[in-house]
Amino acid sequence: MVRLAEWEKKIPPDPDGGTQEGLDKLAQLSEFTIILDEEVQARQLVAEDVIASVHHLYELLLQRRRCNADIIVRASEYQDNERAALVTFLRVQSNWLHPLAWSEDTSEEGKKRI
Repeated sequence: MVRLAEWEKKIPPDPDGGTQEGLDKLAQLSEFTIILDEEVQARQLVAEDVIASVHHLYELLLQRRRCNADIIVRASEYQDNERAALVTFLRVQSNWLHPLAWSEDTSEEGKKRI
């Protein structure tokens, strides 16, 4: 997503920056803030707690990403704040030229596995 954001000129390219640094830059975009506010309200969370999740999101994704298939954000794999942060990023990039395919699994069965 970070390289896609750089390619689409959403954030400046940073050859020395890593993926987490790119996510942090994306989190500073106004469209991220707008969608974050929507996600926080819909999920009845605290914005500061969701933002705190942004700073370790890449590490979590590395642990859970299985292949290059569509991204499924499962309630069973992420805490509420982490899931809200991830969904915010994915919603932001959904309007880009070549967005990543994704969905969110909020099923009750998935929630019970946390």
